[in-house]
Formats: sequence, C-alpha cells, structure tokens
Amino acid sequence: SIPEKPDAVVIVTKPEVTEQIVQQCADADIHYVWIHHSFMGNSSSEKAVQFCKEHNINVIANGCPMMFCAPVDFGHKCMRWIGKMTGKLPKEG
Repeated sequence: SIPEKPDAVVIVTKPEVTEQIVQQCADADIHYVWIHHSFMGNSSSEKAVQFCKEHNINVIANGCPMMFCAPVDFGHKCMRWIGKMTGKLPKEG
C-alpha cells in the first residue's frame, strides 16, 4: 500500500502481472501509465494496452522512461538513438 495516490505509474514486471496492475490503476482512478518495453524483453501485453484504452488510461507501451529522465546514462542514450532510428521511440509531447 502507498500513502497517497500517484499521478502516474511506471510498470516494469511480467506481462501477466501488468494486466492486473492496469486494472488496479483504473480502480484507483490513475490515468497515466508507462509500460516498460526494451530490446531484451517487455512488460506489455495487448490485453493490458487494450484495457488502458477502454478505461481512459493514457498509456505508453514501448520504450523505457529512463531514456528520458535526466540525467540519461550512456546505455539509455544508445537505446533512445536506436529507438529513434527504427521508429520505435515513444513520441514526446
């Protein structure tokens, strides 16, 4: 349990657990979710993403937030560049 409701949630877990977490976010009236996705594996599932869309949850289902949170380490800078070059980078804004 957390002391107060967050504005957003970053999910880094197994896809089947992600499905449970997005349901908990909807129950808690949380409308911003970032589901971690990397080249080595991901936390996303189509079911979780669809649930978010159906429950008014703004979802980013690819990339890693560490590619955007300053200071960005060298490894995440490289992943961000690869994502940009391959068109798989989440859109900013």
